[in-house]
Amino acid sequence: MKLIFCPECKDLVQLREGAVRTCTCGSYGGKYLNDHLTAVVNEGTLLVGLDNNTFVSAVKNAIYGKEKWEHRVDFFFTGWIPTKPGEVIFVASLEVVEFFDDDYKAGNEYSTMPVSK
Repeated sequence: MKLIFCPECKDLVQLREGAVRTCTCGSYGGKYLNDHLTAVVNEGTLLVGLDNNTFVSAVKNAIYGKEKWEHRVDFFFTGWIPTKPGEVIFVASLEVVEFFDDDYKAGNEYSTMPVSK
C-alpha cells in the first residue's frame, strides 16, 4: 500500500487506482497506475509505502489480541519511502497526474527517482 504525505498540511492519504487522491490542502496528490504497483504523484510529494501483510497482521493483533496483549502497545509493521523506478513516477503537476495513464508518453514532464545503493 502506498500513501502520500503532504509536507504542507501534514495529511497522509492512501492512493487508489484511477482517481487522483489529494491531501486536505489540495497541493499534493497521486494515484496508482493499472499495474497496482506504480504510483504517479506530483513533484514535492513524499510517498510512503506500507507492507500490506505486516500492516494487516499488526491491525489484527491490536484488535483481536486485545485481551491477550492488554498492556502491549507496540504492534509493528514494515514501511519505507519508495524510490525505485517503476515504483513511483513524479510529474510536474496535479493536472499531469490526472491524465497520466499506462499509455501516457511525455517528454521531460515526468521522471522516476534513481535507485540509490
